[in-house]
Amino acid sequence: MWKAIIAVIIVALVGAGGYLYYQSNQNRSAVPEENMVTVTPVEEATPTPEEVDREAYDIEVQNGSGIAGLAGQAQQFLEDAGFTVIDIGNADETDYEETVIYASEDVDEAWLDELKDVLGEEYDVQSQVEELDMETDADVVVIIGSNDASGESMSEEEPTAAPTEEDEETETPTPSPSE
Repeated sequence: MWKAIIAVIIVALVGAGGYLYYQSNQNRSAVPEENMVTVTPVEEATPTPEEVDREAYDIEVQNGSGIAGLAGQAQQFLEDAGFTVIDIGNADETDYEETVIYASEDVDEAWLDELKDVLGEEYDVQSQVEELDMETDADVVVIIGSNDASGESMSEEEPTAAPTEEDEETETPTPSPSE
């Protein structure tokens, strides 16, 4: 009979051990509700474009294209867009294709980006702003080149036709002496 009692005790201990083992695994895998974290998506704030005071700096417009009247047209375009143009004239050279911006060190980058964007609507603008190293009362000098926003030349030059054989063989009549 002792064997039966010992067998029952062993079965009871193994059963109790199995039950305790099962319960401990259940507690490890379950996360208590007070420790649960709920993730709520948060909308990221969209940065608002910085407002640029287009009248903050003075601009001088120079015609570097050799196309008559282009500096005046650019002046009107910039003033209509809200920029301040204090002077216009001709550049020292007239072979600019791209429009070039020269600016002093204290001109704000956001303002220059705004100027490039506005000029880019009409002109082929060089991406890099050059350091202003010329004498002027303006904070920024814009030299207008001959290319429009698509990179095409705005020059109205007509191609010259090559002479034909017919042109070369045409004789000039010689007047005869009158009697």
